[in-house]
Amino acid sequence: MIGLAVRLAGLTAVYLMFLTSVEPGDVVVGVVLALLLALGEAFLLGPDRWARRHSAATVLRRLAGLPALIGFTVLDMCRGSWQVALHCLGLRPIAPGFVTIPIRPNDPVSATAWAIRVGLSPDTVVVDVDEEQGTLVLHVLDASDRAGVIQDQLISYRRAQRRAFP
Repeated sequence: MIGLAVRLAGLTAVYLMFLTSVEPGDVVVGVVLALLLALGEAFLLGPDRWARRHSAATVLRRLAGLPALIGFTVLDMCRGSWQVALHCLGLRPIAPGFVTIPIRPNDPVSATAWAIRVGLSPDTVVVDVDEEQGTLVLHVLDASDRAGVIQDQLISYRRAQRRAFP
């Protein structure tokens, strides 16, 4: 029940931020929409799987991982911005290219979160996410060391994302 309340509050907050309004009618609409989304997810997943995914312990553990997710994402964005700035100033040669990162197959939530997080950095562009094959294809500013890029991405996933979006 705590997991459902946290989910409803989060979805409603996102809705209200999008509207930039806290009028009582907007809050009610936000709560109703959040409830419909949560019930739709429960219907699609089935009650047992939904209950396991949204138990209080699971939700609290995932929420505890959000500060690290946000912090490391900001750090990755700063690093990527620095790399782009060095390239634009002609201070660093680059070798752009495509790199395929292995991800867990058949996990669309984690893959989507990873793709969004990685795509926020200005030195990487997500080209393809294949949940069935378990791959994430990136175009990176410097692909001269493909193994290093893969290793950096996997370390970044373990440090930043694994707790919030396993």
